[in-house]
Amino acid sequence: MPTRQLQEREYYKIDPREILHDILDPTAKKRLVEVRGVEFFCCPHVYPSERFRTTNFLLETVAPFLKHSTVCDMGCGPGIVGLFAVNQGAKKVVQCDINPYAVENAIENRTYHEILSRELEVYESDCFDGIPQQTFDVIIFNPPFHSDLIDIKDPLEHAFFDPNFKTVQKFLKQAEQYSNDQTKIFIAFSNKGDIRSLEGIFQLSSFEWEIWSQINQDKEFDNRIYMLWKKQ
Repeated sequence: MPTRQLQEREYYKIDPREILHDILDPTAKKRLVEVRGVEFFCCPHVYPSERFRTTNFLLETVAPFLKHSTVCDMGCGPGIVGLFAVNQGAKKVVQCDINPYAVENAIENRTYHEILSRELEVYESDCFDGIPQQTFDVIIFNPPFHSDLIDIKDPLEHAFFDPNFKTVQKFLKQAEQYSNDQTKIFIAFSNKGDIRSLEGIFQLSSFEWEIWSQINQDKEFDNRIYMLWKKQ
């Protein structure tokens, strides 16, 4: 059954700049990394997917839904979700990111794996703005956890900050046009962020929702995957 009630657990307000201080390294170099058996390059100014436990958890959660599916990898970063989807037998994958460095990085990884562009399309796009109209079977989004009001100074900050959850709200509104009654939307999140506000946004959207999977409840910060689908 969908989780109708808002989650009452208090979220932990941490300063993501503590993380960014390490990631925004002016001396950083491109590196070859691996998650769940998939190698990929991660470049400076791009979300370092291999450094966060959310990535592995998200891939494990969505794996059963990828084969023969059309998949949208929203906010793709270096592209590990899309690469994994192709490896799992997805029919077609569309990736996008608002960060131009991430788009270049994802294209480089597509080339590295010798995947045809018709099998894995990559767009620079703010949510669905730049994605051709189509319907997806599966939409996957690992949005920023932090809704603080800040001025974005480096494109990488888009991966950590979504002021007032404006991007999530835009994503859900646009997703109405890129989904059907069978589409499954997976959103990764954590109580590092404001789960009450996020779930309030879900309640006001055109989608039903539930917490599909959750780990690390016994730790300071949990990890959770929401599944959303169109209201009937």
